[in-house]
Amino acid sequence: MIILDCIATTVREKLGMSSEELPLVKILQGGTWSAGRKIAAQLSTGGVLPIQIDSDGKVF
Repeated sequence: MIILDCIATTVREKLGMSSEELPLVKILQGGTWSAGRKIAAQLSTGGVLPIQIDSDGKVF
């Protein structure tokens, strides 16, 4: 088991969810894209993100 699997297990336990309800891909998205955007918004001047991207969130 790798560390991300351990994190996923802990998150699911705290939220009372199964791996079907909260798959690893959702944990990855929440810990990268979503969290990164929130942190960037908090740290940016005037709430405007330093890099503006016209994207619907798809990676590929």
